[in-house]
Amino acid sequence: MDHLLCELTRRRLLQSAIATLFCGAIPSVAGCTSLPQYQPTGTPAGKALYLVHGHVLDVVRGTISRDRTIVIRNGVIESLTDHVPKANSEEILLDLRGKFVIPGLIDAHCHATLSGESTLHPLRLLTTLKQMSRNYVQQIKQGVTTIRDMGAMPEILHHYLEQINSGEFIGPRIVYCNAFTNIYGSHPDIDPAHISIFAPLVMAFTGRPNLWFKNTADLMEKMQQNSTGGVSFIKLTLDKKSLLCGKGNIPIYTNEHLKSIFDYAQKNNLTTAGHIHTKFGFDRAVQYGIGSMEHSLADAVLSDQEIAAMAKKKISIVPTMIIAQMLAAPEAFPELPQKYRTDFIEQEMAIRYAYINDNLEDYTELSIHRQNVAYLENYKKYGCGNLYQNERYMADPEIYFNILLIGPKNLRAMKDAGIVIGCGTDAGVPFEYHGTLWREMEMLGRIGFSNAEVLQCATVNNARIIGMADKIGTLEAGKYGDLVILKENPLQNIETCRQPQLVIKEGRIYEVGNIRLH
Repeated sequence: MDHLLCELTRRRLLQSAIATLFCGAIPSVAGCTSLPQYQPTGTPAGKALYLVHGHVLDVVRGTISRDRTIVIRNGVIESLTDHVPKANSEEILLDLRGKFVIPGLIDAHCHATLSGESTLHPLRLLTTLKQMSRNYVQQIKQGVTTIRDMGAMPEILHHYLEQINSGEFIGPRIVYCNAFTNIYGSHPDIDPAHISIFAPLVMAFTGRPNLWFKNTADLMEKMQQNSTGGVSFIKLTLDKKSLLCGKGNIPIYTNEHLKSIFDYAQKNNLTTAGHIHTKFGFDRAVQYGIGSMEHSLADAVLSDQEIAAMAKKKISIVPTMIIAQMLAAPEAFPELPQKYRTDFIEQEMAIRYAYINDNLEDYTELSIHRQNVAYLENYKKYGCGNLYQNERYMADPEIYFNILLIGPKNLRAMKDAGIVIGCGTDAGVPFEYHGTLWREMEMLGRIGFSNAEVLQCATVNNARIIGMADKIGTLEAGKYGDLVILKENPLQNIETCRQPQLVIKEGRIYEVGNIRLH
């Protein structure tokens, strides 16, 4: 402990405190003790990992090449061949006969430092921390080797980044923006101080999740501070209406603010991504040429001209349709309005109900899920219009029912226009748990995407959106050795993505299952 006492800067104190809490609360987390089923196996430096007799998916063409050998050396794919080599004692050969190989999946919209809870309480701190650690392991377990964090508590995020990058902790590769770049009071429009009187003290150690700037000078200073430490994009929030029940309108950027943000992004080689649920936000995003739109519209069916303008500016979208399924809460209505009783919505509500009532221990601490289910009772207890004034921060379900009503049509039109469509979960918010990318993938299928298109969204399209198409997203020589081994052909059965047989990140094997090691 002496060497730690000499380094008790605020950051070191944070890391030490978190590590102590984690080790006490999570006996199975790597770095404290082991998670044997997820401990990676690797090859010595310079030696190769051979995956032989695999059926390899080309996600760009939507085709399968059968009985192939993939060679990974030093974490990078060296070759894809028909040759079956003889491995020496320091190399690893995996026989994948009968199994299918896809690129590592990418969750292009999630929040790694959020635990998925509807409300936080000091007495539940250890559960919150335990789930926060589980988030990363759950992603890897489900074949997600890269995530894009869309707004975080920066100090905690960087603690995990250091642990993952050093190999002390198991988790995916993380692309991040640090905090939201938002004007004071805009989305996410919950003042942490309203949740807990201890929030200001906590954020001194966790970092603020919101910039909440007050003027242009404040914006420029905070953007500079926020963009240190490897950020690759700026997260905006472009709607003028709160998504919270009983809140109403929220502050918006001025044109001067937006010009400053986009100029800063261009000068610093940063992309931009924006939370957008409304046509108001869509129009501003197109005007300024945002990099990617996040979520889907609730209040407008887009015209061909509007979609063409989006395509012309090469704006992509990560629709997170699954969040609409979960936050479209029928619990808020005595009886579901007739306009929402479509075949599609009724199907999604049935899937939602089954999910909520399922055993979700692979994805969340069960006490968190039970708390989330119980929290739904607040809709009936207070009524949507009274929730905010009673400090019950819950999404307005009409926004999300409307997304289910018109979102699929917009999304199909975007697909037909050639817009790059990604795949993300918004994991970290209530009911959206990490490691559930398969749910968004399957929902895209129900909306009208072919299995091949769904797989593109979750791999190569996401790689383009997050700016890593040269490193991940396809199985090619020179790219990272990120692979997922599946039991069945995902072009025929997308549900096989629910249960990866084996996950490999940069040539390190995270779960072997029934595949034989030689």
